[in-house]
Amino acid sequence: MARATVNKRTLDHLIEERLANVVQCTGVKPLPVSWRQRVGHGCNWALPGLIGESQAVKRCKEQMERYLDLLRDEFDVPEES
Repeated sequence: MARATVNKRTLDHLIEERLANVVQCTGVKPLPVSWRQRVGHGCNWALPGLIGESQAVKRCKEQMERYLDLLRDEFDVPEES
């Protein structure tokens, strides 16, 4: 199944919105989505990380992983050279 191409800011917004609605992510902020060279059939972007208190980041990552997997399956970002 082909992924839809959206700009990085759209993915940033989707991730920020989800973080705002997950209690375990209170006080956690995402770094901006970055383009990366596609590896195999995977997506061509990455979320470099989350910023916040270390235990909050750990809890948040656990809660967000399924959602991030969904985004990775559904979306790519425009190719960069």
